[in-house]
Amino acid sequence: MTALQRIVYSWTMSAMFLIILPVVAVGAENVLSSPLDPTRVGVSDDLRRLVVQSVPQAESGQTELTEVGELRLSLREAVLLAVKNNLDIVISAYNPKLKSEDIVIAKSIFDPTFSLTLDANRTTSPTATRLAGATVNTIENRDVNTSLVQKLPFGASYTLGLTNNRYKTNSQFADINPSYKSVLTLSITQDLLKNFGVDVNTAPIKIARNNQAISVTQLRQQANQVITSVHNAYWNLVFAIENLEVQQRSLRLARELEELNRARVRAGVAAPVEVTQAEAQAAAQVQNVILAEKAIKDAEDQLKLIINFPDGERIWARTLLPADTPPFEVVQVNTDASIQEALEKRPEYAAQKLTIQNSDLNLRVARNQLLPSLQLQGNVGLNGLNGSAGGDLDRLTSGDFTQWSAGLVLTYPLGNRSARSAFIQAKLSHDQAETSLLNLKRQIITQVREAVRRVEADVRRVEATRAARVLAEEQLRVEQKRLEAGVTTTFNVLSFQRDLAAAQASEIQAITTYNQDLANLELQKGTILEKNQLEL
Repeated sequence: MTALQRIVYSWTMSAMFLIILPVVAVGAENVLSSPLDPTRVGVSDDLRRLVVQSVPQAESGQTELTEVGELRLSLREAVLLAVKNNLDIVISAYNPKLKSEDIVIAKSIFDPTFSLTLDANRTTSPTATRLAGATVNTIENRDVNTSLVQKLPFGASYTLGLTNNRYKTNSQFADINPSYKSVLTLSITQDLLKNFGVDVNTAPIKIARNNQAISVTQLRQQANQVITSVHNAYWNLVFAIENLEVQQRSLRLARELEELNRARVRAGVAAPVEVTQAEAQAAAQVQNVILAEKAIKDAEDQLKLIINFPDGERIWARTLLPADTPPFEVVQVNTDASIQEALEKRPEYAAQKLTIQNSDLNLRVARNQLLPSLQLQGNVGLNGLNGSAGGDLDRLTSGDFTQWSAGLVLTYPLGNRSARSAFIQAKLSHDQAETSLLNLKRQIITQVREAVRRVEADVRRVEATRAARVLAEEQLRVEQKRLEAGVTTTFNVLSFQRDLAAAQASEIQAITTYNQDLANLELQKGTILEKNQLEL
């Protein structure tokens, strides 16, 4: 086989490789049944050994350790590992748990409070009159008091109290000595204007629940961002590897042309400058190969950083080998339907709606605080007194010795400036939240429309780069034949080789960008979790 034939053969094999490269079908995956839990979906045994207990047995067997230091990883497995191990997601996952405790704290305002007081005292003092019953008066008191206090959701509060007193003195005028006195009372205070109603008193609980829901949407948004980053980093790595192959093939073509020109010079049909030009192109192509190799390492590190492998520092010494190739399947996108879906599923839009609910609750509370305080206060009680503890208890429970009281208390600060200012602030915050929702809605519409246009443009770009690659192959083929016939120069052949390498890289870049933009579209729609068969 002549040198020229070897060039044609190498070029033909390269063209065939690029024709069959782009389309690889991706099999359907099982749906996760637990929130962001990749342990419910299997991957390979080798990957399980890598992540210790992060991921169980393989569902497809794609992931494998091809040799020491190499890890073959599918896109889905990369997503699952990132969801499991990414520190940004782990940090965000704490927030719903923290906010759930805020709900408990808000509810605790209605918890009853029990108190018990034990007290003893003794007083000895001189007297100024015989009417005191002794020249030196001695008094001893022993108290055991209990109470139960609770606030109720509709604006009332009660205090149930029991006081027990043992009184002893050395006065000769004391008819009962020692004496035991018990009082059982129930006091109720009901707000009738300010702080009245279930809505006002349970607003902090509702706000705490909304804040927890907001933290869940923020977790979902963080997961969306991480998954999209995995898609981008994975396809960047795929492109870097494919681009290295393109550069290596271009280097081989340049060296084969160099050998061909040497043969032509020896045959006396070409000038030595033809060899020099081929050598210069080969040297330049070596630089491109070096840069392509560096790009692979950079892309690997970026993917490793996002996934956060639990293998520690050892993972940096390992080589990631993508198991998937970028598919090119034209997806028909409806812009209006995509916008509607985004407004229903975008986490930040749902969070802003919850923020408006919170501001509405705060506004209701602030409006209620403008009212004067009008309280209905009531008290009922039973009294006991005896020379023994048992007799005291009998009198207390007999119901013969009672007490009661009732009253209305009206309180209103003149000017009420604090409540008025708080109401104005709440109203402004509510209006601000609604304006922010409108602004966010317009941003979402713009982002979805732009994402749709990117996908549509990518389709046309892939078709254009594919056509350009085919034409570049044909141009190089024709020019090589012309060189063989002696009607062109090495310079022209080298130029067409560079054009072919650029066209091949552009086609691969267009396909990988298309897959990245599909992931971006799902991100803008808020559906990338569902697209990757993950659920919160």
